[in-house]
Amino acid sequence: MVYNREGVTVTTDPACLDVDATHAYHDAPVLVCRNSRGTGGTRRTKLVGVFMNYNRAMQKILLAALAATLSIFTAAAADISGSWTLTGDVVGNAINMKCAFTQDGTKVTGTCGGAMGNSPTTGTVTDDKVTLQHSITQGQTYDLTYSGTLDGTGNTIRGDIAVMGVTGTFSATKDAAPKEAAPTGFGGAWTFTGDVANNPVDMKCAFRRDGDKLTGNCAYKTDGDSPTTGTVAGDTITFRNRVAREQTYDLTYTGKLDATGTSMKGEIAVAGVTGDFSGTKDK
Repeated sequence: MVYNREGVTVTTDPACLDVDATHAYHDAPVLVCRNSRGTGGTRRTKLVGVFMNYNRAMQKILLAALAATLSIFTAAAADISGSWTLTGDVVGNAINMKCAFTQDGTKVTGTCGGAMGNSPTTGTVTDDKVTLQHSITQGQTYDLTYSGTLDGTGNTIRGDIAVMGVTGTFSATKDAAPKEAAPTGFGGAWTFTGDVANNPVDMKCAFRRDGDKLTGNCAYKTDGDSPTTGTVAGDTITFRNRVAREQTYDLTYTGKLDATGTSMKGEIAVAGVTGDFSGTKDK
């Protein structure tokens, strides 16, 4: 017999007497099995736990989500690849080294070098914990182990050095990445055209480059020669000169070279206003 009460289905069907909760969940309504088996003719009610089954399902989902989250955090471990400057002290013995590391997963390989030569270095990174080992020879061979913690920026490691049963401290700082060199084609003779507030710019420039410094001369078509200085930072070129009309104007040109290093485009700034320019290397 099956009847409904307040959205709950109740049955005395004998097939329902031993029904498993996992088979009783059909979203809604709730299935209740009334178990007539008992002693002394008493009836006992057995509720098939739909909500218990729901909770179990939710627990499985939450555990799976937690495991996935943890795996993401594990995969996103810190990477100390690059160049580092390491300093430290062990019972008055100073340590000053330059290190270059390559990280593959949690494993680190590389070289640390200083006054006592270069030492092949190995180690591991686990979360923010860094361990490095190498040997140095000074009269005899010493095996050093560095155990440190990487800061939140990923640019500093601080910790302890252990060697021959004694300990010291160290810190390591990641070296700034070298600036990308401008394409080798930059320098020499260039032709520039542009406009600032409807004032045309037309000039021929000859640059000399020394490292990241520029010197040279730009000859404006209508304003004559102007000594020019500037800098190179990667593919960004900045140079400055001045022109004299009714008054003297200081102009700053900031542009980016194309991949060939033979043309550039950018912005001119003068007296609080800006304009655009382009330049082409003369053949």
